[in-house]
Amino acid sequence: MRKWLLRALAGCVLLLAALVVGYAVHARLTLAELRPWHRLHLREEFHAGGTVRTFEEYLRLEDRLVAELHARLLDDPGQADGYVLGRYHPGSVPARLALETPYNRSYVLSPPGTARGAVLLVHGLSDSPYSMRALGETFLRLGYHVVVLRLPGHGTIPAGLREATWQDWMAAVDMAAKYTAGRAAGKPFLAAGYSTGAALLTLYAARALDDASLPRPRRLYLLSPAIGISGFSSLTRVIAGLSFLPYFDRSAWLDVLPEYDPYKYNSFPVNAGKQIYLLTRALQSALAAQADRLAEMPRILVFQSIVDATVTTTEVVRGLLGRLPARGHELIVFDVNRSEALQGLIAPGPIAAAARLRETVDLPFAITVVANRSPEAREVAVLRREAGRREVHATPLPLNWPPGVFSLGHVALPFPMEDPIYGLTPGEGPGPPFPLGAFDPRGESGALVVPLGMLARLRCNPFFDVIREKVTESCGGE
Repeated sequence: MRKWLLRALAGCVLLLAALVVGYAVHARLTLAELRPWHRLHLREEFHAGGTVRTFEEYLRLEDRLVAELHARLLDDPGQADGYVLGRYHPGSVPARLALETPYNRSYVLSPPGTARGAVLLVHGLSDSPYSMRALGETFLRLGYHVVVLRLPGHGTIPAGLREATWQDWMAAVDMAAKYTAGRAAGKPFLAAGYSTGAALLTLYAARALDDASLPRPRRLYLLSPAIGISGFSSLTRVIAGLSFLPYFDRSAWLDVLPEYDPYKYNSFPVNAGKQIYLLTRALQSALAAQADRLAEMPRILVFQSIVDATVTTTEVVRGLLGRLPARGHELIVFDVNRSEALQGLIAPGPIAAAARLRETVDLPFAITVVANRSPEAREVAVLRREAGRREVHATPLPLNWPPGVFSLGHVALPFPMEDPIYGLTPGEGPGPPFPLGAFDPRGESGALVVPLGMLARLRCNPFFDVIREKVTESCGGE
């Protein structure tokens, strides 16, 4: 038996070694050459356990961080990007948007008059506070102080995510939550997060159940929450094992792409995948440890696309909502476009997932599905079923599927159609026009400097009004 175990262990070691070497060779052969923004270490970035203890100090740290970014990259001709649409090309449209608008940094919005409360907003992995812009403006119109947090490693250069840890993100959330609750001044303290931000806020709420130093939010709003992610992410703990060797330094990255997006990194380091994997593990452990107190969790509204390349509806139900006792929680799902013209092209997986959700009637939370009114119609309706009930109530909406759009997705949910950067019908916004979401490329694969699929992916939510209305409705009851 011992000999068999030793052989099995040796086999596992050899398999892991082959995986590390294989990925290092693959990265060396397929990924683009690393640039300064993939290598630079920004010394002013926040790390848990450092000297920064309050959100006010964190804001001052961001001032120093931006100054360092200028001095060591943007203002250095030998380091700056020569690509005319590069985010790190001085004077380019993406650079002006990234640097001259407030959305790559933490920011605070205050309503006129007496506030109804305060809300903390937290963005997703490789994103920036810009992804919470529309939701923040919604809360501001409702009379709330709005605090939008920039997570460490974001808003500057992709290399920032090579060193950031989920503990850094959590420490920043803790500081921002205390600051936001202080601005609420005894009135409702709410929190809303997108993707990784949603996972962090859910973990924060679970920790706050037995940590008196953490103010408890009254309600959580979660968009595309990273409750559980693909099993491949577990491999990120080992595949970058040879990245310390200069020849294999690209193996520290999953994607190396031109940086033309002013508010989101296109390049993605292995460490970022590792940290979201560790965060989801920590979240599941915290929920399991608090099993007897989950009835004290804040009321939760989850907004989820039935098609999501990062997080599935099943994981949201099994890993979060299905664990919670009935307490007014709700899952709002955006279905695929079921019009007859597209029906035969939709993959069977999302259709089956939506069917299972509709057929399960013993769930402890309400379900709202935004779906076609009929197979022939592009118009949509809201189909709602209360927790534990079988009856479904349909309410038509004055909204349609845009031509050619067959589903939403992970990156689309937080942005309305009129978003000036990612919208299909962009409106005016701060800074020069740069309508990435409205760009409709047609041509041969390989003709562009980025994969054609990056530009074809929907970047906005044609049904963002549903999110606005749900937020407004929930706040009306405060």
